[in-house]
Amino acid sequence: MKENYAKAVSYVFHPLLLPTYATLTIIFANPYLFANFSLKDKMLWVILVFVLTFVFPAVWLVMMKKLDLIQSLELRTSRERIVPFIATATFYLWAYRMFKPGYSHFQFANELIAYMLLGATLSVFLAFIINIFSKVSLHAVGVGNYFALSVLLATVSDINLSLLVVGAVLLAGVVGTARLILRAHALHEVYTGYMIGFTGLYLGFYVFPHSKWLRFL
Repeated sequence: MKENYAKAVSYVFHPLLLPTYATLTIIFANPYLFANFSLKDKMLWVILVFVLTFVFPAVWLVMMKKLDLIQSLELRTSRERIVPFIATATFYLWAYRMFKPGYSHFQFANELIAYMLLGATLSVFLAFIINIFSKVSLHAVGVGNYFALSVLLATVSDINLSLLVVGAVLLAGVVGTARLILRAHALHEVYTGYMIGFTGLYLGFYVFPHSKWLRFL
């Protein structure tokens, strides 16, 4: 029974879905900031993030599985993860450029969403590097991203978002526990994922956007 719940948690909070959840959180946790945008505009943002960060990478994984380039969609080994890491980072970076203010010529440009996507992209690159030496929990990377985002939003929002931060902590614990119950990862792989996710989002918001050497991103 525990394993069934753990599998359900792993599917619902799949790392490819976290950018979409993060986009929804950014929009609805800041109602005053987005008051000038219609519900249609907000839904377009969410749909675009979902397509670029979930649908495209998922289709890529299925294609690799059909071509026998990977043994499982769960990417159990470090070797299997190399090409999917690169592909996913490419789609994430594409999404970031779509939302980046001053770059996108569409109505999608939004600084908060852009920097969240940049943080997710950097997390994938960091996970790719660590993956060379040790397997990392990508689920933990995703919830680590989400926790860092919740802390950031709580510090800049006019609304008290303490419950969001508490919820993000609980989510990280639930997801990490689920991965351990399924024996998909060792404890240190989960902790490493948390740190990568938190660090990646921090870099995406506070370091890369303000570095004159890295503004090409």
